[in-house]
Amino acid sequence: MPHRIFSCSSQCCLARKAKIMGKTILRILLRKFARVIAILVGATLIMFLLMHAIPGNPWGNYSSSPRMMLGMYIDKSTQLALSHHFGLDLPLWRQFTRYILGDFEKDGSFTCGVVCGNLGPSIQQRGRTVQAVLFEPPKGMTFWESRFGYSIRLVLFGSLIAVGLGIPLGILSAAKSKSVISRIISVGLAALISIPNFVLGLLAIIVLASWLKLIRVLPDWSNPSNWIIPAFVLAVMPMASIARVMRASLMNILSEDYVRTARAKGLTRTRVMLVHVMRNALVPMITFLGPTLMEMFTGLFIVESLYSFPGFGREYWKAVLSLDYPMIMGLTLLYATGIVLVFVLIDVLCAILDPRIRSVKQRGAV
Repeated sequence: MPHRIFSCSSQCCLARKAKIMGKTILRILLRKFARVIAILVGATLIMFLLMHAIPGNPWGNYSSSPRMMLGMYIDKSTQLALSHHFGLDLPLWRQFTRYILGDFEKDGSFTCGVVCGNLGPSIQQRGRTVQAVLFEPPKGMTFWESRFGYSIRLVLFGSLIAVGLGIPLGILSAAKSKSVISRIISVGLAALISIPNFVLGLLAIIVLASWLKLIRVLPDWSNPSNWIIPAFVLAVMPMASIARVMRASLMNILSEDYVRTARAKGLTRTRVMLVHVMRNALVPMITFLGPTLMEMFTGLFIVESLYSFPGFGREYWKAVLSLDYPMIMGLTLLYATGIVLVFVLIDVLCAILDPRIRSVKQRGAV
């Protein structure tokens, strides 16, 4: 009988703990979801206000200069008609709510906004929506041949280069901190960080394309070998930053008492690095990797423009020059969503790797 009572109480205790854990996880997820929504709405609102603060309109700015050179002027009445068609003559608050939530058309039908995944029609690319411009591939092609697919592939290749070279260089520099190799690596990384990617991209074109004839000035993007130089130019600065942070993190951990104790017990340096040091160095490294790799998406503007790469970074640049409002808003929302999702993923990975972070989050959610 006492054994049954003890067994029942243990089962009740486990059930209660599971229930509390479930509520805790639910609260954490709800908080993160509310924070994500607030960030996305805030980023969209800021970009909306900045965009409308730029003088001019889609029919009277830099994008109209080629038309003016050809004598193709858009008269005032046509501009007013186009503004009315795209809803640009409405008050700003109405334009914003129309873009986010949607609005009723003249025939009484309701057109849903961003909350339904509708990014609106592109102003400069007539008859095409922002979704079609970004996500639809040419006929007979797969999704990876769309503008979004091209940019994602370039960022993935750049991330592999940045992480695949940055982390080993940081480990090598920390493991041989007082050697000539470490000093050479440190000087090289400092030089790479100080060179902007547009300068490095131009140098690659001049040296590799014009002088050595190793790459084409206008590459064929169906050939994977032509992706190496743009991916490397995109990855250079993140790679150098990752290597320096990895070195600093390892140097701090190697000076801890538990590392010296492990070495005093007779463990080899390799075992100490792999079992004890690397696990603790991963948490700050993963925290740093997220924003660093997301910087590659901002670098797409320059790299894709330099190499005439058919991705959405070049499309963003063209949209800003032509004041294609829906395209700017859609790409901004896309960028913001990607950044937020990466930070949430990093938060989850850090909580998995470090139990202390997980326990703090659980106490904060109760």
